[in-house]
Formats: sequence, C-alpha cells, structure tokens
Amino acid sequence: TLKSEFLYQYQEANGYKFRNILFAYNTRLNALGSKIPELTNTIYNSRPFSYLIKKISGIAPERRLPKVLNINLNKYLQSVNIQLDNKNKNVVLYIDEFTRYLDVNLGKDAIDLLCGLGYSVRLYFGESGRAFISKGFLKQAKKLADKNITELYEYASQGTPILGLEPSAILTFRDEYKRFHFQTNKVETIAAASFLIEEFLAGEIEKGNIGKEQFTKSPAIIKIHNHCHQKALSDQTVTFDILNLPENYKVSIITSGCCGMAGSFGYEEEHYHTSMQIGELKLFPSIRKTGEDVIISANGTSCRHQIYDGTGRQAQHPVTILKNALCIN
Repeated sequence: TLKSEFLYQYQEANGYKFRNILFAYNTRLNALGSKIPELTNTIYNSRPFSYLIKKISGIAPERRLPKVLNINLNKYLQSVNIQLDNKNKNVVLYIDEFTRYLDVNLGKDAIDLLCGLGYSVRLYFGESGRAFISKGFLKQAKKLADKNITELYEYASQGTPILGLEPSAILTFRDEYKRFHFQTNKVETIAAASFLIEEFLAGEIEKGNIGKEQFTKSPAIIKIHNHCHQKALSDQTVTFDILNLPENYKVSIITSGCCGMAGSFGYEEEHYHTSMQIGELKLFPSIRKTGEDVIISANGTSCRHQIYDGTGRQAQHPVTILKNALCIN
C-alpha cells in the first residue's frame, strides 16, 4: 500500500515513466495480441523482435515473453455437460486478466474440475487492476475496481461464491478494494464472497461435499510453492489440504519465501539478478533436489514463470493437478 501510494503521488507530480506505463497497461497489450495470437507469439519468439521489445521496455534479456492465447472460455463452458441452476452448488469463476489472455488452459482446467465435481459454473471476466496498483496507477485501478464491484455485487449479495485462480488478482477484492473508499456494504459483501479456489474447495471438503472417492488412487508426490499474497492474506494449508485429497498423494510445502519474481520486479533488467538470487535462497535448490517424477505446484502465474526460468521445471497450478486426478464417470 505504501509503495503504491508513493508511486502514485510521485508520478502525479513528476510524470509517469514509459516502462511503468507499458507494465501497467500490459493487459490491454495482451488483449490486442490475443486477437492475432499466432503472429504475436511468432514475434515474441523471434530473436531480433524479442530483443527489440525487451530493449525498448527495459525487460531483462534472459526473460521469456509470455505466450498469449485466444480461447473462448464461455463457449468451452457451454460444451461441458453441467447441471444448471443447482442453487446450493452455484459458483462464479472469476476469469482475471492473466487467465483470460495468458493462462487460458488453466481456465479450462478450472471449468473441468468444478463441473466434474457437480458445480454450476458462471464466468465473470474482469481486469482486477493488479498491474495498475503495482505501478501506482491508482486512478485507473479505482475505475476497474468500481466496475467489478458494481457487476459482482449481484452475485455476492445472493451468497454465490466468487472463485479466483490467480491470488494477486482475486485477493484485491479482499484487500486493496477496501482502501478505495467505495460504498462500504458493497465492498464488504464482495470481499466476504471472494475466495481463492483452493479456499473454496478446502471448505467443501470439510463440509463433506467433495470426497476422496472422486479422485484417482494412483500415487503421486507433490511439492507446493504458494504465492506471497496467499501467505499474507489467506492460508497455505488450504492448498495442502486439497492436494492431499487423493488418498495416495504425498504432499509437502516448500519452506520458501518469495520466489523472487514479485510481479514485474523480476522482469525488469536492473532487478533480474536480484530476482534470481532470491529464488536461489531456498526455492530453486529445493526444486532441483526433487526427481522429475515429483509434481511442482505453484498457484501464482509469476511464480510458475520464475520456477521455469530458474530451474527449467514446469510447475502446475493446484487446479490443474486436481483436474488431472479427477475420476470422470
């Protein structure tokens, strides 16, 4: 909060840097790129174009540019056989800016998992404002927050859970949105209805609505790295609990702090080596010690990028792991 407020006031007085503008508006750029994903990704993977983009934007040359995708998740949801209007099992799946344009397959996995468990899913597409908040563009972030609060209040007021996949996005509803001085009852209602998807699933397991008989009996070893927003504003044990549901899964939490990426921090050229040194404190060595058969779980999109860049291992969101473990009747 202090960082965002300082950046906002400083930039209002001294102007906004070009790179901060690029990072703050990266969702708009991803939205444009997703209209022609093949061309966009070809440019990103082309050495001269990739070098030029990184040079102009101050991105570390060692970093990979994220792949953009264009998949109609509403159409995909309609193709899945679901039971509609089951009042006790209605949920809203929040498709944030990362899931919509970058981690689209994670959105599909979440739909498959929730529908496979018998939930009636509705999708809500909305930019959380995380990038704006991170770079001190608080006027733009407040405008997005106002839009999301207005549109989500109908669901939240009916007690429908709003489930998020990316911790830094969904947890803005419970933290930063309260600081924008909106109508208190609406913000509090939405905050109370907003959950990390792991929080919701852990609660359903505790209520007996989800059981181990719905999942594979095959063994697996999983090591978890959780997002810093989850550590600060939620609870790591919910991820541990849901991944322990398949009865022969052996799960442990890596005792690491921040992965080192920290949103755009690790992408910035002058911070790259510090970012990787943070990863080397505990996270990277812990992952390198594990066999290739061990599944690495990370629920943050930036964490998964950092783990791949630092170790070459492809981490999976807990939702993807559970979806793959689900027994389809």
